[in-house]
Amino acid sequence: MNDRVSDPTPTCRLGVTVTPRWPGFDFEGLDHEVPRAWHPAGIGPTAFLEALSAIAPVVESFFIDDARRLLPRIAEEASRAEVDAFLRQEAAHASMHAAFNRVLIRWGVPVDASADSVLRWLAVVDWTPSDLRSAVAMAGEHFLGEIGNAILSRRELLDGVDPRITRLFRWHGYEEVEHKAVLFDAFHAARGHGLYTYAVRIAGLWIAVVLLALALPSVSYRILASAGAAQDLHAWRGLIRFVFGRGGMLRGRWRAVAAYHRPDFHPWRYLDNRRFLSELRDTIIDPAWEVRAR
Repeated sequence: MNDRVSDPTPTCRLGVTVTPRWPGFDFEGLDHEVPRAWHPAGIGPTAFLEALSAIAPVVESFFIDDARRLLPRIAEEASRAEVDAFLRQEAAHASMHAAFNRVLIRWGVPVDASADSVLRWLAVVDWTPSDLRSAVAMAGEHFLGEIGNAILSRRELLDGVDPRITRLFRWHGYEEVEHKAVLFDAFHAARGHGLYTYAVRIAGLWIAVVLLALALPSVSYRILASAGAAQDLHAWRGLIRFVFGRGGMLRGRWRAVAAYHRPDFHPWRYLDNRRFLSELRDTIIDPAWEVRAR
């Protein structure tokens, strides 16, 4: 057998296996059982987390489409299998967030309008060359891996939140860390390494930064407006504190942007947070989810 075919992926070499799971979360009745501002810190953090969920199916579909485009250009069987597992994880993320989003819709959250706005921005990326589109998706996965790391390492971010909602975000965060290098490795398996791929990678990073800088505040505003809190300074202070304050979800994430510029950057080399996967597995992951995903 060709050695290239049997070589493990960088993720596998670290002892991490990207594993498809299907949790089957049930949010029935949640809208009658928790307050509208379901985060203990108020409607600000609630709106930000709902913004992440509202755009999740659209964003995950973007990643899925890109991974499928890369697959025919990947020769190594181990890499292809890992991309397939990634695709199945992303499909589960989109489905579970869509289920939660149905609760948000009953609360009056403009989920469809929010998703449509993100789709319009992503449509611009679809007009770019395929390698640049892949680079945008790759950078997006880097940022989601950072959010996943924050959720796993800063448990206080979800303290006091209903367990059904907490479990959704913690499971998603866990899998974002688990598969954070898959698109990065798939892109380089398909396109190699060199000045061209580095330049495309950095261009994709800054497009992704702009898209996130547009999407998250815009969707958060829509959600606050739907709750009658768009002009509420207390709500905005709570949101900003939750995102950028001490221990906030995106606090210090500039380091992730800076590190991405290194020519030798790799998601696991930049931040080896495998310990969260082993330490938190039993509290976040149900083995039955793997059975349902087979």
